[in-house]
Amino acid sequence: MQRNKKILKKQSGFTLIELLVVISIIALLAAVILVGLQNSRQKSRDVKRLGDMTQMNTALTIYYNANRGYPSATNGVPNGIQDIVPTIPLAPNPADGTCIASTLPNPVPAGIPANTYYYYPSGTSYVLSGNTLYPDFGYYFCLGNTTGNFPPGIHYITPTGVK
Repeated sequence: MQRNKKILKKQSGFTLIELLVVISIIALLAAVILVGLQNSRQKSRDVKRLGDMTQMNTALTIYYNANRGYPSATNGVPNGIQDIVPTIPLAPNPADGTCIASTLPNPVPAGIPANTYYYYPSGTSYVLSGNTLYPDFGYYFCLGNTTGNFPPGIHYITPTGVK
């Protein structure tokens, strides 16, 4: 009789096949989530780029109104707007898309990655109140994917807006 009790006693736990099926399902769900997360990261970087450029366009407009011209630049960064924008925004990393510097209307200097922000004062410079000023500018940036109405690639802001 005791022997029959041992035979009838049910064993608990999972079989190896059950564990493998559950692990496979979890791995599949994790892969799907990671792909969706990567797309969200790319889109957020591009939205940040557009937001940064909108902020810089506003700051440059304020600078123009205060100084009657746009600032000069050092290494692609506008000079003298730290009172308006204490921290100059930097392009988010990693770079997205394939922005090629040679497609720019005013190419950035060789060696500057096309995915960085690059300020380029243009026109004939003049000095007013000790500041070297310019009548126009371009501020270049790269979008990795379609963002709003903007296709991927090199874009730039000017006093007339984003191009």
